Amino acid sequence: MNSRRLSQVLKEYAAGPQLGECGMTDSESLRLRIARYVSTVLAPFSISLPLVMSVALYHSPDPGRALACALIALFFLSLGPLLYIVIGVHTGRLSDLDITRRTERLGPYLFSISSATVGLFVLQALHGPYNLMTLLIITIISGIVMLFITLWWKISVHASSMASAATLLTAMYGSAMLPLFLLLILVSWSRVVLRRHTVAQVTIGALLSILLTTLILKLRGV
Repeated sequence: MNSRRLSQVLKEYAAGPQLGECGMTDSESLRLRIARYVSTVLAPFSISLPLVMSVALYHSPDPGRALACALIALFFLSLGPLLYIVIGVHTGRLSDLDITRRTERLGPYLFSISSATVGLFVLQALHGPYNLMTLLIITIISGIVMLFITLWWKISVHASSMASAATLLTAMYGSAMLPLFLLLILVSWSRVVLRRHTVAQVTIGALLSILLTTLILKLRGV
């Protein structure tokens, strides 16, 4: 992939999902622009950095080592899957960075699950932070469940990722993290406004992720 094309693809990602504004009133156009911004800022890739760092540093006796493990986790959780999608858009296998077409999501799901699994093995070999490995386990199991649902129905990854992050951080840091669920509502709203998902798809994505994350946290004793 040449650098010019890569730059163009990343700019499209930063701009957020596009939806025509022709014939809209000023208020409708503003609402659409806000939804695009929210969808990009609260996208799974965007929230992964603060999430992984927060999990890795939680009660860590060695912050330096925890940060090193966090960078490893970020590579397998976010950077690798994002590069897979960028290359897929460049080669024409994927229609856009948002993977709007449900039928195109199988490959990215399989790659993301495989990448997170490799990351988990690497962290285990390095005796990485327990909570960070728990995050990878949540990602793998949730990804498998979401993959099977996506074979028939386009469940929301944005809502699922934000719901999992809010649930995990609230379990670890307490009620101070409850406002994160407001961001879940906000990103769900944006996905519906942008017509990427229905209300049912964002709702089920969020509730399923909350349930799976809570169950795994209980089993892991977090």
